[in-house]
Amino acid sequence: MFYIIPTPIGNLKDITDRAKEVLKSLDVLYCENPQRTNLMLKCYDIKINELRRYTEHNEERLIYDIVGEIKLLKNVGIVSDAGMPLISDPGYKLIRELKLQDIKYEVLPGASSILPALIYSGLPTDKFIFLGFLSKKENKLVSLIDQYKGITCICFESPYRILKTLSILKKNYPNLKITVAREISKMHEDIKSGDITKVYEYYKGKTSIKGEITIVFYIE
Repeated sequence: MFYIIPTPIGNLKDITDRAKEVLKSLDVLYCENPQRTNLMLKCYDIKINELRRYTEHNEERLIYDIVGEIKLLKNVGIVSDAGMPLISDPGYKLIRELKLQDIKYEVLPGASSILPALIYSGLPTDKFIFLGFLSKKENKLVSLIDQYKGITCICFESPYRILKTLSILKKNYPNLKITVAREISKMHEDIKSGDITKVYEYYKGKTSIKGEITIVFYIE
């Protein structure tokens, strides 16, 4: 059996009992960073004999290795560094192959920054769309966002790009309502909401910006 296993995005207590049970049953676990994943597993007193790196660079090669392991009746799983695997991470090609070969797999529910950030924002939740990581090019970014006026948009952003992205949003959407949620559920969780100018100035005033960032915004 193949398992897609979410892990905590910050607070280690957020893992589910079912996720821990599945992790203990695995023969092989694929992950982004074996060292980081092993540190997490030690916190739960879980030992897995084989941890293997799964990234966009080795994805094509590993797909058929994984399919072969499943056919040998091994329990195989995949995790990301934090949260739900395959969301803006490699892996969907593997799921596509499993479907093509009619191989069963299970997706476990669990932590993700997307919904907590949406709720924190106070913006409309009846319709929303996840845009992944926004384009680094202003014209492509604006062209994409213009398609979703009247719909709450959620995206990920790098701490190294956040100021540039906020600057582009401020320039093109001066009345934008936005929330930047950084390090959700972690010790240094930081949620900043308001109009785009206020949020931009807040981050512009920081000496350094670190951590996982989720942005939520709404254009009338």
